[in-house]
Amino acid sequence: MPTAQAVFNRMLREQVAPRLRELGFKGSGQNFSLPSETHYALLGFQKSDFSDKSAARFTVNLTVVGREAWEQGSRRAWPDQPLRPPHANWGLPPMLEEKFAGAYWHSRIGFLMPGGRDRWWRVEADADTRDIAEAVAAEIEEFAVPAMRQRMRQPEVPEGL
Repeated sequence: MPTAQAVFNRMLREQVAPRLRELGFKGSGQNFSLPSETHYALLGFQKSDFSDKSAARFTVNLTVVGREAWEQGSRRAWPDQPLRPPHANWGLPPMLEEKFAGAYWHSRIGFLMPGGRDRWWRVEADADTRDIAEAVAAEIEEFAVPAMRQRMRQPEVPEGL
């Protein structure tokens, strides 16, 4: 029997990723992005540290940051590192929070949904993942994409960066 980790990875690859591509995302594995010339708009699947071979819990993280703001700020903080944010699961380093105020947005999908609570799904090793994959894709389409696109319409660089 496959592990929950394998079932989770197959669900993302075969069921969720195709739906994300229909919504305009690019990417694979657990990291996707909405193409934009002005912003990094990232979506990442985060597995719980308590996931094991019998069950995997996961959530969806979202990040939108202006390209110019990120590149200017990251160049100062980490001159030898790539300019692109690593993926949506990383929050903003504390030393840059104030500098990026207004240009950087990060949220988990559950906080965008009615009730505003953290949202985690569970995949078991022997699970049929069709319903879970459909629910995840539908919630991304209904809540994540509009929130990300709204943030992408906001000014890219805050005053004083």
